[in-house]
Amino acid sequence: MSEESLITATSLGKEFAGGQAALADVDLQIEAGDFVSIVGPSGCGKSTLLRLVAGLDSPTSGTLQIDECSPGEKKRESRRTAFVFQDATLLPWRNVVENIRLPLELDGVSNSASNVAIDASLQLIGLTADDRAKFPRMLSGGMRMRVSLARALVTEPDLLLLDEPFGALDDMMRQRLNEDLLRVWTEKKPTALFVTHNVAEAVFLSQRILVMSSSPGRIVAEIPIPFEFPRPPELRATAEFARLAGEVSAALREGQS
Repeated sequence: MSEESLITATSLGKEFAGGQAALADVDLQIEAGDFVSIVGPSGCGKSTLLRLVAGLDSPTSGTLQIDECSPGEKKRESRRTAFVFQDATLLPWRNVVENIRLPLELDGVSNSASNVAIDASLQLIGLTADDRAKFPRMLSGGMRMRVSLARALVTEPDLLLLDEPFGALDDMMRQRLNEDLLRVWTEKKPTALFVTHNVAEAVFLSQRILVMSSSPGRIVAEIPIPFEFPRPPELRATAEFARLAGEVSAALREGQS
C-alpha cells in the first residue's frame, strides 16, 4: 500500500445467502483525494463494493483496508464518510434546512454550529435562501438531489461515496450536477468513489475509471483520465473525450464477453 493510500482491497470477495457471488478477487487502491469512477454492467457488484467500503456490509473473502488518517495527520478515531444513494432519500416531513441538518443532529452538533455548516453547504451546492423552507414535495428531482448532496457535504466528509446519484435525471440536469459536483470536489478534495452506468459522466468527472466485469464482479480495466481541472463543459465535445469514452466502452464490452 502506498504512503497515501486511503482504500486498499486485495482479493476482495462477497457472497450472499445461497452462495450467490457478487464480487470475486477485487484488487484496488484508492489514494487520498482521488476521484475514481466505477462502471460495469447491471448486477456486477458496483453498489455492493461501495457498501463494503462504507462499512454497511462485510466481505466474505479477501481484505479491505480503510486507512484511518492521511500522511501528516494525527490519528483519529474514525474518518468521516458520506454516502449519496440513487434516490435522494429526503425525509418528507422536514424542509430543506432540516434535511441537511440531520447528520449533524446524529453527531450531536449544536444548533448554532449546525446553522453555520448548513449555510456553507447550501452555498457550496448552489441552493438559495428561497429554497431553505421548501419541503421535498415542492422540489424537482434535480433540486432534491442537490439537497441530498448538501446533506452529504455538510459534515465535510473525507470519503464521499456516490451510488448513481444522477441516474434518474434528464441529460441536461445530469450534466449541470456533474459540473457542480466537480466544482465541489475541486474545492474540498474529499476522496470520491462514484458508481455510474454513464460512460460520458465517468470520463468527465474522474481521474481514473475502474471497469468491472459481469457478475461476479472483477476489475478488468483501469483507465486514467488525463484532463486537467477545472474541466469546462466544452470538454465533452472534444475528440480526446470521445476517444476515452470509446476506450471505456470497449473495456465494458470485453468485460462482458
